[in-house]
Amino acid sequence: MQKIVHITNDLQRLGGVQRLLVDLMTLQNNDFKFEVILTRGKNEYINELKALGVEVFHKRDLGFFGVIKRLNAADLVHTHLYPSIYIAYFTNTPTIVTEHNPHYRRRDIPFVKTLESVIYKKFKKIICISEGVKTKFLESIKASSSKTYVINNGVNLERFSQMPKTLSTDTKVINIGMVGRFAPQKDIKTLLKLMTLLDERFVLNLAGDGELRSEYEAYALSLGVSNKVKFLGQVNDIPTFLDSLHIYIQSSHWEGFGIAVVEAMAAGLPSFATNVKGLNNVVVEQGLFEVGDTHTLADKINTLVNDANYYNDQSVAALKKAASFSIKNTAITHTQIYKSLLNNV
Repeated sequence: MQKIVHITNDLQRLGGVQRLLVDLMTLQNNDFKFEVILTRGKNEYINELKALGVEVFHKRDLGFFGVIKRLNAADLVHTHLYPSIYIAYFTNTPTIVTEHNPHYRRRDIPFVKTLESVIYKKFKKIICISEGVKTKFLESIKASSSKTYVINNGVNLERFSQMPKTLSTDTKVINIGMVGRFAPQKDIKTLLKLMTLLDERFVLNLAGDGELRSEYEAYALSLGVSNKVKFLGQVNDIPTFLDSLHIYIQSSHWEGFGIAVVEAMAAGLPSFATNVKGLNNVVVEQGLFEVGDTHTLADKINTLVNDANYYNDQSVAALKKAASFSIKNTAITHTQIYKSLLNNV
């Protein structure tokens, strides 16, 4: 069986890239032998990957040359994120790369842009997780559009209820939620401001952690909404968390795709998201709001919760939208690309 090595930063549970890799390897496990090399983070999918027979190695244990040795022993290398793309440049093995975000701040530096234009010439295929990511990538990096493909991210829908939700207009507590790391990419402050505009029925549940947590906690306190916000830290059981919510909001400054919001829709949650590339083709149009526009978002939420029929309609619409982003389709397309390269080696 031919071996494919994924090289990426980490396998933490809150990351969309990480969830995607585990789901793909699960579905492709009968077609290929997989191995994962992590450049700097930890593996929080130990049990799942062990059950699949997928070995996970850490750069800190192997060293740079040890990593290259393992990459050279593979039939195909699939690289993700920085600095993995730089490391994979030095392997002799055919390599493909996935672009997971529409914007990387390092590419604002002209030298880095030029350097990566050279590095990307080596890769056999460049996969972008959405049309928005592809557009931004080709604007930023001088790469061949003929070897650049869009494969939309997918979600293992079977992990979620896939059942429509109902909401009574006299519900005493309405749980709003979001899943994501507390990092500059996510616009958590808009959600905290939102809570100043919603009445006492609403509680904001934040499943995530990161370097900005203390800043957000202080900001919630300054706005006087601490009693309406729950900072839950890392939540490993996302399906159960989503089942506890009535509304999902993905508030981001940018996204490559938005796996978290697709998962929420698969759980039947009426969902809102910022109108940015990577999200605006995922969420139903009625669910979009501009970055930072808390007043429009508050109006949309109040309209939703004050009409039980409309709430149910939006739940059904969310389920229908989520169904078009099945991980099975994503896996099939990846397998086709893998085999096309492996058969030509």
